[in-house]
Amino acid sequence: MRRRRSTVSVGVLLLHLQQCLTFQTHHDIGSRVRPRNGAPTIIASSAVTDKVSPSPEETELRLDPEAIQLKDDLIALASATRRGFSASRSDRNKAKEIINSLSKYSPCNEPAAAYYTDKESEGGTTSANRSTLAGKWTLIYTDAPDITSLEGGPFATAKLGRIGQECNPPSIKNVIEWLPPDWAPSLPFVTYDESSRVLQKVCCEGSASPETPKAVDLKLVGLELLGEKGTESGDGDEGSSRSDGFNSIFGGPAALLKNNPVKLQGPLTAPFGKFEILYLDDEMRITKTYQGYVAVNVREADPWF
Repeated sequence: MRRRRSTVSVGVLLLHLQQCLTFQTHHDIGSRVRPRNGAPTIIASSAVTDKVSPSPEETELRLDPEAIQLKDDLIALASATRRGFSASRSDRNKAKEIINSLSKYSPCNEPAAAYYTDKESEGGTTSANRSTLAGKWTLIYTDAPDITSLEGGPFATAKLGRIGQECNPPSIKNVIEWLPPDWAPSLPFVTYDESSRVLQKVCCEGSASPETPKAVDLKLVGLELLGEKGTESGDGDEGSSRSDGFNSIFGGPAALLKNNPVKLQGPLTAPFGKFEILYLDDEMRITKTYQGYVAVNVREADPWF
């Protein structure tokens, strides 16, 4: 009798252990992978997805490994060609090839949803749009000649800095950072600061609809010029106001626009073209203008504008 009871106990224990191992296996099949670009990716098998619904966070983070590789290749090409400014014809063809391939892996099926004019339509698609166009973006590559021609020579009156876009529906602002030219410190009676800069913002309004969920129409609404100057001479002195006035006139455009920002916005708007969103995830956005030029932007975790 004792031997029979022992056999039953061992059988129950083995059955319990088998159930525990089976449960553990189902939870370990879906593994988190840290790709080279630092963004976490979820790879889940059908066994997991059939039995356990992924959380919204996991749905956001899922990227195809091929898409990750294409993103890395595009970022490397953008860096090697200085945002596309020094790209050769073969470089531009390579970029288009990568972008065409990457667009097939876009995880967002309605990337323009943030700019839907019908908010009820937007609300009905939020579950399928984990990534959003809204936010601040920095340009890393383009083949648009109106952008690549902005960089002047050694005697240009200003040096081109970063280029970005601020999307705050319905507003879209194209931002260009202008820095003092390299020869500015050699000018007499002028106090230039390396941290001085002028931000040029072309202000537009964007609109989209569920009928064309990847296209955004633009209307021009105004222009902004803002100056930023890192240091001010004479701060805390009795003659600080007189010194600030001197720097506003002779200290360059940044000092002048810091005290006198320009904001031009009229009652009328004008069509400003449109763009198509080829790819959108939490980190990268690729767009194409109606003329056929592309722009690759990355989301700014620490915005510079």
